[in-house]
Amino acid sequence: MRRALAVALTAALMHGAGPARASEALGRMTAQAGGWATAQAGGATTAQAGGWATAQAAELTRQAEARAAAGETDVALARYLEAVRFDATYGPAYLGLGSLYERAGDPREAERTYTVGLDHVPGFVEGHRARAALRAREGRRDEAIADLEAAVALRGDDAGLLRELAAAYVAAGALPAALGVARRLTALAAQAGDSALAAAARTQARALSVLVGEADPVRAGGRDRGPVRRALAAYTAAPARGQTGSPRREGR
Repeated sequence: MRRALAVALTAALMHGAGPARASEALGRMTAQAGGWATAQAGGATTAQAGGWATAQAAELTRQAEARAAAGETDVALARYLEAVRFDATYGPAYLGLGSLYERAGDPREAERTYTVGLDHVPGFVEGHRARAALRAREGRRDEAIADLEAAVALRGDDAGLLRELAAAYVAAGALPAALGVARRLTALAAQAGDSALAAAARTQARALSVLVGEADPVRAGGRDRGPVRRALAAYTAAPARGQTGSPRREGR
């Protein structure tokens, strides 16, 4: 049955079904994948069946990448879709398929592919990242930032992601948020012993602090800027001193 369905899909693609109809099949195929894997496993354990399905999806994705590089878009599309059918949780297949649609000038189907992937792949950081890049290229800045924030929430120690999020905040004019990310990146780099990254992040944080000015509670905390800003400054600065000293005891 698996081979028959795969052949039918490939035939549809090669005889005029086109990417749009193939994309419509993506949702159906992902819904079927879990039940099919269980049925085919027979007496095997779920882990064994999952491992086999993932291996098949990885091989089909590898073939799809090779076909795409050779300019054989229809064959690559068929391979990606079959990969998703084998293992609906295999993230690289969604990334490859979405990229294929983007290169074909179909951002709508690309975004739909990334979204389906995010619905099926747990902790799909790269799916958020790919969809954020697509949305940013279309000028949908807020949606792109939301995707990057979701990615950072899943992988908060990824320096590359933090840099992307900081840049997105700067582009959106959200300088206080960008400053917060720059400081987080500085602390992360220092903890990892990456002196070059730490220096670059500190420079960015200083520049952003100047731009933010009095809106920055850390920079303005030592002055009489009201109880809320003084409290924020004390709270933010305290971890660096290893204590939770009150604003009054710190001389504020």
